[in-house]
Amino acid sequence: MRRRSATGYWRLISALALLLAAAPLAPARAQSVVEDAAPAAIPGVAVAENAATADFPEGITFSIEAETDDPIANVELMYRPTGFETYSVELPVFDEGATSLSIDQAIDSGPGGASELPVGIDVEYHWRITEADDDVVETPEQTVSWTDDRFAWTRLDGPHVAVYSYDADPAFQQEILDSAERTIESLLESYDAELDQQIRIWVYANKEDFYGTQAPFAEPWAAGGSYSAFHMIMATLPPGDHREVARIVPHEISHQVLDQATANPFAIPPGWLDEGLAEYSQESGREPFYQHALELAAEGRVPSLRTMNGPSPSWPYDRGDATALYAFSLSAVMYIVDTWGDEGISKLIDAVAEGVTPETAVQQGLGISFDELDRQWQEDLIADAKQVGATGTTRFGDDDGASPWGSIGEGIALASGTVILGLVVLLALIAGLFSLVRSRRRPDADEPIEGVRWGEWPEGLELPRALRES
Repeated sequence: MRRRSATGYWRLISALALLLAAAPLAPARAQSVVEDAAPAAIPGVAVAENAATADFPEGITFSIEAETDDPIANVELMYRPTGFETYSVELPVFDEGATSLSIDQAIDSGPGGASELPVGIDVEYHWRITEADDDVVETPEQTVSWTDDRFAWTRLDGPHVAVYSYDADPAFQQEILDSAERTIESLLESYDAELDQQIRIWVYANKEDFYGTQAPFAEPWAAGGSYSAFHMIMATLPPGDHREVARIVPHEISHQVLDQATANPFAIPPGWLDEGLAEYSQESGREPFYQHALELAAEGRVPSLRTMNGPSPSWPYDRGDATALYAFSLSAVMYIVDTWGDEGISKLIDAVAEGVTPETAVQQGLGISFDELDRQWQEDLIADAKQVGATGTTRFGDDDGASPWGSIGEGIALASGTVILGLVVLLALIAGLFSLVRSRRRPDADEPIEGVRWGEWPEGLELPRALRES
């Protein structure tokens, strides 16, 4: 499949807004990582050294020692993240007309740097030398790993994913890998998608450690990032926090799979499909968002689906409004699955992969107009909301007794390659929270939706004092 051009795309990150209480670890001194390939024979150029030194968080220094047969007119350092088509170019200082080179070219690839690159990727590079007679010679492509070398990482590989951790026992690291691989297999089977590159997951034990990878102006609540263009995820997963694994890993993997399955030069998936499918793929934490959508619908506050076509960076900065859009996105995907099944989602994904508009994708994938889908979804959601008080059942039953107020407060797992624009505010949900714990099974559903468990809300769950006193 075609790989989307992604020059500069790394700047759009997906922050995982989490409330984690893990204790910070003391920062460690950065260690240098050097990769030096044996100089290859190049006609007209004798290369004595061709190396790269990565020193996180400062940057990468590329070095070359070489002699040429003819005077040198120009020298270019060309580098790019592995898998990218477009190079970045540096023009180092050299003695024009000389026949020898001794260059150490540094790039400020650290957090907030002028050439910032997300840490955890491989960088390919080579030198292009133009001689006075216009002959051009290039050194062989080499690779340097740009990693957070404050920690001693342990790698665990699966068929589609590699998990890196430094403070997790083998069982927890295996749990993370299993969750990722399980999600991928489910998505590939259900939606006829495919992957063309392995996904890396870098696991941080606490958000303070993760902050060391971010620019100084990064949002203070961020505790992870998803970089679909680089096929990489960074996530804060405190050792032993199984519920966070079930919430975060499937969500971010969904973004990665959808990005690869729909990669094209013309368009990206509409935000409601990207975020809704990611929320739907989670193994925990879905219930609060679905309940929130019902609460807002009961108040008549259902927006047009068209307002959610853009990627999440275009969504409101207001925290409450942004949270509502995640909730509505989940409910929209739920409606499509309820009505058209996995086949409908699969056809919708195929249409998006053609680079068409969301309106055309819906027409091609679902066989109805975008406006008709919008109308049907809104009517169905409002009808469900009006009946929510009639039953005490939950839709997913996947939170192991966790309170919905905590799940939303812990954050929003976000879109691939996009910036989250706000953290949910718990107080905005308190007024209608009693209604959030009530939902109903669709009255026209004879059998449970595959993969969704219906059940009574767990008994004995004590509400927080703020709710008991409201």
